[in-house]
Amino acid sequence: MDDKYYTAGEIARIAGVSLRTIRYYDAKGLLPPVSHSDTGYRLYDKGSLSLLQRILMLKYLGFSLEEIQKLVAAQEADDLDQEAILDHQKKLLLERRQQLEQLISTIELAQKSPREDKWQILVRCLNLLTSEEKVLEQYQNPDNLQHRINIHTYSTSSQGWMDWVYERLALEPGETVLELGCGTGLLWMERPHLLPEGLQLTLTDRSREMLEQTRQNLAPYESELASRGIRITYRVLDANALELPAASYDRIIANHMLYHVERRESCLAAIARALKPEGTFYCSTVGDSHMQELHQLVTAFDPRIDMPFLSLTGGFHLENAKPQLLRHFTRVERQDQDNDLIVDDPQVIYDYIRSYPGNASLILEQRGRELLSLIRDKLEQEGAMFIRKSTGIFICRH
Repeated sequence: MDDKYYTAGEIARIAGVSLRTIRYYDAKGLLPPVSHSDTGYRLYDKGSLSLLQRILMLKYLGFSLEEIQKLVAAQEADDLDQEAILDHQKKLLLERRQQLEQLISTIELAQKSPREDKWQILVRCLNLLTSEEKVLEQYQNPDNLQHRINIHTYSTSSQGWMDWVYERLALEPGETVLELGCGTGLLWMERPHLLPEGLQLTLTDRSREMLEQTRQNLAPYESELASRGIRITYRVLDANALELPAASYDRIIANHMLYHVERRESCLAAIARALKPEGTFYCSTVGDSHMQELHQLVTAFDPRIDMPFLSLTGGFHLENAKPQLLRHFTRVERQDQDNDLIVDDPQVIYDYIRSYPGNASLILEQRGRELLSLIRDKLEQEGAMFIRKSTGIFICRH
């Protein structure tokens, strides 16, 4: 980069924005000058232009000023080069394009549909506009989450998922452990007797309701844990704005939650910094074929039912997670669980489908009996429904 400097007016003309905009971002601490002239004028360079491009791009994508400040700060802390920043911007734009294409298709369908069908199509449009919020609401609701968990009790594996994950943690006495997105505390509530003495466990979730449910689930074991010097701390924490003390944890766990994190790069960087030099990070996720038979059943029954988690979880799958993790960790090992589902209870399958984020519950208010009847007929013919699972965990070290 050369040493050429630009005044605020010059950088405004190059970028096609007003001088007032440059001064505003400067006042907010987003676009500080790199130097000052002898007469006191603010001076900027090509790096300032690159930063301004990032700010304007994020503003175009709908981020608030506060969110832009955090995202830019995280990128600076991660010391991302220009290519990495552009890759991130491309990913955000592709996600926005996909959403816009879905919205355009929905509007075109509404234009071509008879009047009596337009309302249902407009409901689909509303759900496309709020799909991310719907997913977050789903996972912040303990009852809805429980419906999604119940189906996994029909596992073909002799070892449940949480037992399988806990076994891989190999916790040692006196360690400091952090779980991100603890949900209702399922990883811990059936294993208090297994926890090693002196363990310092911090459980976090972005949902206060979930965290309170976790606290209640573990309350019966407080005396037992205290007698062995085990301390549990509960914190409301959003992984999209993760701030953790450096080199503080022996183990950090993210169980089936990183695909919900929009700012995954900055989240992973914060996790890597928070681990002790010999610490270990465990993160689980699903694969491309996970629950595909169930999704096919839903699509065949009513293609209007939205399944936004199929696209939202795709950002961090078994098939694409390792390269993301290797940007922050030297050693990354993948382990898959051998496990599928054989479900012979139609109500369990129905409840799982009804818990889908988006418009599933709305459509099933009208067609729920029809779907339940379809599932019952299928189970009467086949005895049970086979559902393929694709789940695994990545074990990451510095």
